[in-house]
Amino acid sequence: MRYKKKFAFLVFAWVWFLLGLAPLKGQEWHPILETIYPLGSPSGYENLQLAKIKAYLPDRWKTDNLGSLVMASPNQPVEAIMAAAVDEIGYFVSGLTADGYLRLDRTQAVPYQLYDSFLMGHGVVVWTRKGLVTGVVCQPAVHILSRERREKLERGISLDDIYVDIGARSEAEVRARGVEILDAVTRERALTYLNSKRVSGHCLSEKLFASLLSSLARSFKEPSFTREKGLALAWVAQSRVSARGGRGGQSLGFLSLQNRWQPKKVIILGGRQAEEDETKPGPRLEQLTIMLIAEEKTTGLAATLLELASANNIPLQVIAREDSPMLRPFQAEKAEALILGLPLRDAATPAETVSLRDVDSLVRLLHLFVESGRIE
Repeated sequence: MRYKKKFAFLVFAWVWFLLGLAPLKGQEWHPILETIYPLGSPSGYENLQLAKIKAYLPDRWKTDNLGSLVMASPNQPVEAIMAAAVDEIGYFVSGLTADGYLRLDRTQAVPYQLYDSFLMGHGVVVWTRKGLVTGVVCQPAVHILSRERREKLERGISLDDIYVDIGARSEAEVRARGVEILDAVTRERALTYLNSKRVSGHCLSEKLFASLLSSLARSFKEPSFTREKGLALAWVAQSRVSARGGRGGQSLGFLSLQNRWQPKKVIILGGRQAEEDETKPGPRLEQLTIMLIAEEKTTGLAATLLELASANNIPLQVIAREDSPMLRPFQAEKAEALILGLPLRDAATPAETVSLRDVDSLVRLLHLFVESGRIE
């Protein structure tokens, strides 16, 4: 009897899980997200994720010297680009200790001082030429630390405090497993679905927007894509790296995109921290709010998106005068450029969360824009 109850419970739990994912049925972006989400893609190490994305695309993609993918009509000049960044905040192996531990450094600046603290005690993946090597960031037992050491940890973790254990006992053993200096290191990760309404995960937005763009690319039919008056789709590598000598801190990946294609209009898919204080104005999850981050004045591109959203009952909040290194390369060349995105709860944390209803609204708006043909 006890085993029958246990079996019944497992069946119930599995059915409940499937029902929870029911809203995702028929959403083509979702299996793409499930495929690319586990793949680490720190700036400069995006090749594995981009290789997976290529498999979803028709054969009309090109790459630039940074590895970014661009899908464009071979018979049309590029008038407009819709783009998503594919690189995430990540780390690389910066040193090997004599007793077999790994030391880390960042591939780019972190968004705030305590960001590195998220690594402590968690599993990581080292992306070596021989394959994946799993490890764990050593978490010190606080009760055995000296008072000075405890006080230092209370002020925040730095990379000087972080050691990665891969189960090796010497530097030679580490190298024998294929780990070398400059190998990429990312956190282990899994998507978490919250009551069939939200999805959460580390570096979620970077993977989500790349998935939405890939799904959009798959929806193009051969005749219609060439009719889209020069629309290109781009998956941008090294977007978090600052270009040397760029005016005002420009994204290297997006500067390269601008220099190569020189589009007149640009839509970048992105996200913004949701406002959780009910007394303050701002975007919130599950209110179908999609944000248009525009320049000081509403451009023709922004007006088109606002009109399409209004006509199809898609709420669209305009947040003006926003600045971004991703926008600056295009603004410097007087192109119409904006960021179209989603509210994110706990942005830039391992618990980054989006509303599935918000995602659905964004997908609808992207398809409406492409189908309208109003790109020129």
